[in-house]
Amino acid sequence: MLAHTIRPILVLGNVTTADNLADVTAFASDVADRLRFPAVVATHRDYDLSKFEGVVLADGWSESFPSAALGCEALTTDMCTMEARDVYEYAVNTTCGHCGEVDPEAAPVYRDGMWTVSVCPGCVSAHESLRFPGIVLPVAA
Repeated sequence: MLAHTIRPILVLGNVTTADNLADVTAFASDVADRLRFPAVVATHRDYDLSKFEGVVLADGWSESFPSAALGCEALTTDMCTMEARDVYEYAVNTTCGHCGEVDPEAAPVYRDGMWTVSVCPGCVSAHESLRFPGIVLPVAA
């Protein structure tokens, strides 16, 4: 079977303070969970938007230059772009993105600066027992 790579979603928000960054990072977990794509928080201006499936504009995205610049670029290049409120129209994901089983405890896992798709606790434990820290859990096809 051929492996495939899912491009992540880039989450743009005001990350000028530690509290702002924590808020946007927590929101990115919701993005990964509800949209079923890995999610990365933009922390600077130097992101290549072509490497992302789409962009989500968190509340306050226009309040800092890096996120405002990236947001405007996404909006003007016909890239799939959503506002924060639109994310909550999607249901919380209870299907593990690794094994495919339905588990109400499935949730995104933060690895290497990115939230994974939702993963069940059993798959997280199995992955962590391999003792390869920093490796993102594979996503089921």
